Amino acid sequence: MSFGSTTMYIYAYIAFALVYLIGSAISATSALRISLLLSRSHSTDSGNVTPAPLGPVLGYGRRLVDCTQAATVLPLVYIVGSMFLGSLIARDPDAARAINVAWVVFTLVCAAASIVLAALALKAYRQMGPAYRQTSGAAPDALQRVGVRLGVSAALLLVVAAFTLLNAWSVVGDLGALQAVDFLL
Repeated sequence: MSFGSTTMYIYAYIAFALVYLIGSAISATSALRISLLLSRSHSTDSGNVTPAPLGPVLGYGRRLVDCTQAATVLPLVYIVGSMFLGSLIARDPDAARAINVAWVVFTLVCAAASIVLAALALKAYRQMGPAYRQTSGAAPDALQRVGVRLGVSAALLLVVAAFTLLNAWSVVGDLGALQAVDFLL
């Protein structure tokens, strides 16, 4: 199995899917935990509670939202990039080996991005939890909105992860047929 072969690309995709699924689980779990924490908090709009400064907590929450949303978009970027590379192969089948090499490299870059996003989400989660606990459990509307955005982002990420899981399952199920072709579109 050479680096530019279709078989190498298939195994690289399976590796990407596994890495992405693990990263998605980490990001979604972190986002859901913080979302639940914020949904249980009470609003400070009543005027009788003066919480500690929430600036750092808002920053960590927004960072976690950003990581979760980027992780949600990552497979879409991968699909669009793969479609582009597949169209290049369709135009010039003789270049399939070189394009498969580019495809494997692109897959490895996307897998690395998934790892980085999961690490950033976990870091934001670990920083936000203790910072929030120092605020006496009160949250202004802005922080509660971050909690809602985290919940929605985590739900979308889980939907995309389910799609990725089904796609990887399909690839593994048709592995023999996929390995027999000269190039994939």
